[in-house]
Amino acid sequence: MCGISGIVNLTGETTEPDLIKKFTDIISHRGPDDDGFYFYNNIALGHRRLSILDLSSAGHQPMPLGLKYTIVFNGEIYNYIEIKQELINLGYSFASGTDTEVILAAYDYWKETCVSKFNGMWSFVLLDKTKNTLFCSRDRFGVKPFYYRITKSYFAVASEIKQFTTLPDWEAVLNRSKAIDFISRGIFDHTDETLFNGVKQLKGGHNLTFNLQDYSFIIDRWYNLGSAIKPYQGNFEAAKEDFKKLFQSAVKLRLRSDVKVGSCLSGGLDSTSIVCTVNELLRQENKQDIQETVTACSHEKKYDEQVFADKVIKATSVKAHKVYPDLDELFSKLDELIWHQDEPFTSSSIFAQWSVFKEARKNNLIVMLDGQGADESLAGYPPFHDAYLTGLLKQLNFAQILKETQSLRLLKNYNVVKRWQFLLKFILPQVIADKLASNSNKFLSKSANEEKARYKPVFKEDLKEMSLDQLLISNLPMLLHYEDRNSMAHSIESRVPFLDYRLVEFILSLPDNYKINEGQTKYIMRESLSDILPQEIKNRHDKMGFVTPETIWIQKNAEQVKQHLQSATEAMESLIDKEQVLTSFEKLVSSNIDINIGSVFFRILTLHRWLLKFNVKIAA
Repeated sequence: MCGISGIVNLTGETTEPDLIKKFTDIISHRGPDDDGFYFYNNIALGHRRLSILDLSSAGHQPMPLGLKYTIVFNGEIYNYIEIKQELINLGYSFASGTDTEVILAAYDYWKETCVSKFNGMWSFVLLDKTKNTLFCSRDRFGVKPFYYRITKSYFAVASEIKQFTTLPDWEAVLNRSKAIDFISRGIFDHTDETLFNGVKQLKGGHNLTFNLQDYSFIIDRWYNLGSAIKPYQGNFEAAKEDFKKLFQSAVKLRLRSDVKVGSCLSGGLDSTSIVCTVNELLRQENKQDIQETVTACSHEKKYDEQVFADKVIKATSVKAHKVYPDLDELFSKLDELIWHQDEPFTSSSIFAQWSVFKEARKNNLIVMLDGQGADESLAGYPPFHDAYLTGLLKQLNFAQILKETQSLRLLKNYNVVKRWQFLLKFILPQVIADKLASNSNKFLSKSANEEKARYKPVFKEDLKEMSLDQLLISNLPMLLHYEDRNSMAHSIESRVPFLDYRLVEFILSLPDNYKINEGQTKYIMRESLSDILPQEIKNRHDKMGFVTPETIWIQKNAEQVKQHLQSATEAMESLIDKEQVLTSFEKLVSSNIDINIGSVFFRILTLHRWLLKFNVKIAA
C-alpha cells in the first residue's frame, strides 16, 4: 500500500528532480517507510512505500524488470503467490517476495490482459520502453485511487488530488456541476470528474495507455461487472455452501501480510462476519489469540453499538480496542480531515472512521479488514426493499408481496405508507424522482437550479440493477474514497473482502429472494454463516455502521453551526439560496427532531471549508 506519482513533461524537456520530489512527498503519509524516483527522458516516476509484503529493500520502488519496464504500484495483488508459481512454471525467476515484481512479470508475459488475472486492489503506472507507452490500470471497483491531469506542460498522474497543487501551472477551480450534485444529492465520484475542474480519475475497471511518442492516450474498460454475471443454477442450500467457501477464501487471501492485521468492528453484520471468519481461520492454525479489533463507541447510548461489538468480542476472545470520537473536536479537526480527503464529505461519520484508523495505528495494526461493499451487493440498504417489491409486482407475485410487507412491518416497524411506497415508484417512477429532486434542490440558487448537467437518481426495478448502480456509480465509489483517505492518513492499508470480484459476481448471480427473504436483508450471508455468528448479530435488523450523534452535536452547537452556515452561504451565493438554508436550519433545530446523517447543512459546511483549504475559485 503506497502512493504513486508520474509526470511527463510535454515540452520535451526533462522533468526536474525537485518537481517530482515535491509531487511525491506531499503524500508521505501514504508511504512512510521508503521513497524512490526514476527518470527516463522527459518522464519522472515517484513512489512512497508502506511496507506490507517483503519488508526488505527488495521491495523498493520504482521497480524495474530488466531494461524494458519500470513500475510504480499502489495496492495489493492478493493472489500473487498463485500467479508467481504459474510464472515460475513458465520460466520466470524472482528476486523478491513482493507482488510488485509479480505484476511486472505478468505484464511481460500476458501484456495488458494481465490485469484480468489479478485478485486485489491496485493503481499502477508501468513504463514500457519497448512500446514507448505508460500503461496505467485501476482495480475492478476502484478501491485504490488514480487521478490524472493534462495541461500544455504536463501529463501527471497521482494517488491523491493534493499532489497537483505542487505543480507550477496549478490553479484550483470549482467544477460547478459536480458541486451542485454534492449539495443537492450528497454525491461525488459518480463520474470520472472530480470537484476540481480539470482533474479526472480513472474509473474502476479501466486502463489508460499514454503514448509517449505523440502524447495521446486511450482509456478502455477492461472489466464489466454486468457482463460477468451469469444466473446461478443451484438451490439455496448449495448457494449457502458456495457463499461460505467464497467468503472464507476472500478473507483468507486478505490475511496475507508481513505486518500485523486487524479488523474494524462496528457490531453490525458485515464487520462481525469478517471478524468471526478470521477467528475461524486462525483457530484452524491455533493462532486465534493474535486477532485484534477496533470499535468506534459513543457515550450517547442511542448511537452506540458497543453492546453488539462486545458480544462479538466475547464470542471470539479477540484483543479489542475502543475509541470514543469526540465530536466537540470536529470543527478543530475539520480542515485536517478535508485536506486528507481532498474533497468535502457528507457526514460526521467520516470522523468516526478516521478515529478508528487512528486508534489502529496507535496499536501498530498496519493492515485492517473492513466491510465496505457488503450492503451494495447483498441488498443491505432500505431502498433495496422497494426494488425487490417492485420486481415482485412486475411478476404479479402478490402472495409474496403480502408476505414481505407483513414481515417488514414486524421486523422494521414499517407503517402502511412506507410498506406500499414501492407501488408509487412502480406506477409513477419519474414523478417520484422529480419530487425527490425538487426537495433536494430547494437549497440551490436560482442559477444553479437552472443548470442541466446534474446527477439524477434512477429507480431500479430489481436487486441486481440496483446493486450495479450502487457498486459502480451512486454509493460505493464515494465510500471507498473515504476509506482510502482515512486509512492512508494514518499509514494503514485497508482491505475489503466483500469486494473480492469472485464473491461480488456470485452474489449478483443469485435470485433476489436469496438476498431478501421475509424482510431480512443479506439473507444468504445470515444463513451461510449462522454457525459462527453470535445469534444477536445474525438476527439484527437495525442498521447503524459508523454513526455519530450528529443531531446532538448540531443541537448543542446550533449557534456556532449557524454562523458557519451564514459564512458558507455568503461565499457560495452563486450556488446556494442563503435564506432557504438558514430558515430551514432554524426550523430543524427548533423542532428537536433527528437530523439525517449526511444532512445538506453538513455538506454545505464541509464544501465551504474545502474551498478555503484548497483556495478553490468559483468560476462564474
